Amino acid sequence: MAAKYCDLVMKGGITSGIVYPNAVLSLAKAYRFKSIGGTSAGAIAAAVAAAAALGDRRRHAGEAMDAQAGFEGLSAVSAQLSTRGFIYRLFQPARGGRAAYRLLVVLASHAGWPRKIVCLLAAVFTIAPVEVLVSLTLLLGIGAWAGGGPGVLATLLPSLLCAYGAGVAAALLRVARVARGNLLGLCNGRSEDPQRPALTDWLHASLQALSGRPLDQPLTFADLHSAPRYAGEPQDAHAVTLQMISTCVSHNEPRTLPFSDATFWFLREEFDLLFPSSVVDWLVRHAGTPETFDGRDYHRLPAGDQLPVLVATRMSLSFPLLISAVPLHEPAWSATRPPLQRVEPGRGGKNVADSMEGLTQGGQGAPTAPAAAEAPRFRRCWFSDGGIGSNFPIHLFDAALPRWPTFAINLVYPGGAVSTVDPEDPQGALERAVVLPAGNREGWQRSYRDISAPLAANEVLRFLFAVISTMQNWRDLLQARAPGYRDRIVNVALEGDEGGMNLDMPQDVLSRIAEKGTLAGERFCAFSFENHYWVRWRNLASAYQRYTLEVSRTDDASQQVVAYRAVYASVATGQPLPPSYPLGSQERQRASQALYARMVEQGTTWEDCGPDLTEGAPRPLPQMKVTPIY
Repeated sequence: MAAKYCDLVMKGGITSGIVYPNAVLSLAKAYRFKSIGGTSAGAIAAAVAAAAALGDRRRHAGEAMDAQAGFEGLSAVSAQLSTRGFIYRLFQPARGGRAAYRLLVVLASHAGWPRKIVCLLAAVFTIAPVEVLVSLTLLLGIGAWAGGGPGVLATLLPSLLCAYGAGVAAALLRVARVARGNLLGLCNGRSEDPQRPALTDWLHASLQALSGRPLDQPLTFADLHSAPRYAGEPQDAHAVTLQMISTCVSHNEPRTLPFSDATFWFLREEFDLLFPSSVVDWLVRHAGTPETFDGRDYHRLPAGDQLPVLVATRMSLSFPLLISAVPLHEPAWSATRPPLQRVEPGRGGKNVADSMEGLTQGGQGAPTAPAAAEAPRFRRCWFSDGGIGSNFPIHLFDAALPRWPTFAINLVYPGGAVSTVDPEDPQGALERAVVLPAGNREGWQRSYRDISAPLAANEVLRFLFAVISTMQNWRDLLQARAPGYRDRIVNVALEGDEGGMNLDMPQDVLSRIAEKGTLAGERFCAFSFENHYWVRWRNLASAYQRYTLEVSRTDDASQQVVAYRAVYASVATGQPLPPSYPLGSQERQRASQALYARMVEQGTTWEDCGPDLTEGAPRPLPQMKVTPIY
């Protein structure tokens, strides 16, 4: 039987990512991977899956590979992640941040509220004991000075409360200083003990082992793109495509990695805090001559597919304040620089607006260096967790008519803080927790979050978290409900004690999550690509027809704005000449006008004679809109 290919997209979820390795292993039994993507924890899973896919391809090509390479090695990685205490050990807080980290673990755990409250109160004395003691001594001293022993007793309770309040303020300030000194996070992913690797160290070793590459030659996106091909594999640009999402909070936008239209620089002293020395050495060697500004050497980050996979993955999984953000730098030219000559785009130069656009895109298309020997100054761009802007990037690898399915794994939390797994029927509960829509009428329903709670404070907190979740996920959720999307998403229901910020889960919970991953991969074996392809065509036909009808109406004189008729004519006839972005050659001008004429003619025919391709099309209806690629 001919080999089947697929893409895979995985949602962010911190420790919920334990689901993914087993899902990839199950999926690999029936499919070969072409494109893999994810966000945050999904980015880790995507990176290790892509590395394993490379190792598997190299083994099929006859290369001698270690037992840790390929999907055999991924089984070992899955076993590691499913071992109690392993994930907890990967998160190693910076000096001065240990107490805050332990508090975060307890607050995010399955512990009861009494324990959480006690830990929250005690954390102040652990983080800022000197400040509490000094404040208490000072306040009691004032009481003793004012009224002796009775004065001390009279001010004891107020002094304790005020001293504790001072300790809270001091603790917050101390944690903030620690986080800022550690690149805005409690854990930077590095370890000082080689025998106890932290998150980034472990991830680097895993990627290199799975792909069969030495530690001092980081796996790059180019290695994946140029991987050996299977016999009979479809011909396209890349053997294996890997993409992930990060968020540039300095630009207030999500970004797809690897960058395709951006140039950034890095400082060695900052990257030494985040990446193994062998990776930083490699980056510096491949950066070329550094730019020096204010006594610091800025090294150019390898562009495009030359970027190491480890760097991109680390940029995607920087969970705010828990894991350090990744600082990159871009040029920001001096305000005293002479003004640029205004040249229209497409006429041999760039105007001022294009220059600003280049800066917001990370320096690509930035102004050329001034004639004077003026060095650029650099500004820092902070990259944090990809889930801030797109936690479930189902749009990755999308195509109007796909040549193979793009599967996706969604993590949902329908339960509360207590597990609802039926102890009398654990297997049945697992089966019900992992769902792939069985028909076209499933998967379109809106999700529902109940925020009601017995305590008013708890209900307000639930409301605030629901607001944040809506801000973060609304776009991904809407797209996941669309026809042609929902049928290829396996939804994995996780209970309150499974995944998320639970960094130290019991072994039975870890095993249960891993088993859900296995079931998720197996669910895709029942996927009907025949039905999916037809649904995608119905979507495309309906959306294209409605889009073309809109275009044709702009050519209808009865619907035109008289003052703008010259504007409409510039597209239809090429006269008057367009104000920007000229087509150049006569051949391109004729092709543009012919395309417009065909769309108008087709839209007019459909308007007059039909048929209506939207009738009976899948719901909700999609729309064709021009949106930027990120």
